[in-house]
Amino acid sequence: MTDVAGRRIELWVEARDGAPAVNPIMRLLLNGLQSDGAVVSVRVPEHEVVVPMRPPHGPRPDLVLLKTATTLALSLAVADEVDGVRHLNGAHATLRAHDKAATIARLAASGLPVPVTFLTEPGPSRTKPPGVGGAWVTKPTRGVHGRGVSVHLEFPMALDDPATLDAGSSYIVDDGTRLVQQRIGGQGADVKVYVADGQCFAGSKRFSPISYAEDRIEPSSLDGPTIKMILAVGEALALRCFGVDLRFDGDRPVVIDANPFPGYRGFPDAVSALRSEVARSLEPTRR
Repeated sequence: MTDVAGRRIELWVEARDGAPAVNPIMRLLLNGLQSDGAVVSVRVPEHEVVVPMRPPHGPRPDLVLLKTATTLALSLAVADEVDGVRHLNGAHATLRAHDKAATIARLAASGLPVPVTFLTEPGPSRTKPPGVGGAWVTKPTRGVHGRGVSVHLEFPMALDDPATLDAGSSYIVDDGTRLVQQRIGGQGADVKVYVADGQCFAGSKRFSPISYAEDRIEPSSLDGPTIKMILAVGEALALRCFGVDLRFDGDRPVVIDANPFPGYRGFPDAVSALRSEVARSLEPTRR
């Protein structure tokens, strides 16, 4: 495993209540890397005066842990990646994965099970697609922590979601565009799966506006085919550290969402896997 001693590692996060949003698992990770001799720092790009490219002779990180979904941070990360800075996950892959519409399309094209999904903009009543029934979920194409998610008892014929800047100071712009997904699994809890170093950490949690910040999660076991499917999500999205939200249609798991670099809340055992991913990302590039 690559030695991290002396390596400069930055964790990029969003702001929450005006402060860097570093959860307990990320704090354990940073403390472990620091104990191994790494030089670690936390950055909220929105709190800095920044330029699109780093100065050629200024300090550069050996690795950026890209745990943010903001427009500014992702734009800077892509510019840095073009300039040779390494990211976990890759900046371009992270940017693509935060487009939920494109992500669902890529998963479907890879043969992975996803809900029946439509894409719509705000506006008045529209033509109802043929053959749709049951309950539906609407969600922003760019969104975090379940913000803007609504459940509808029938297909929503009209939506009124004007463009907004997220009120939680995380600088996520919602332009009003919505995914409309068939609701899977009724009232059952989501199964959240976090992946690092090829390992799956799974648990069930009921969705709520604050569930993203709750550390308590009920561990779940996954069978071999489901684990294989989860790892295929990472391959389809070119992600190493990622989360997948599952719901079950009977016994069949369905991917309702996927996101890069989740919080791994409730799974302190994931810290070792994350440290392995950091070490792998620091390995010399093979030519």
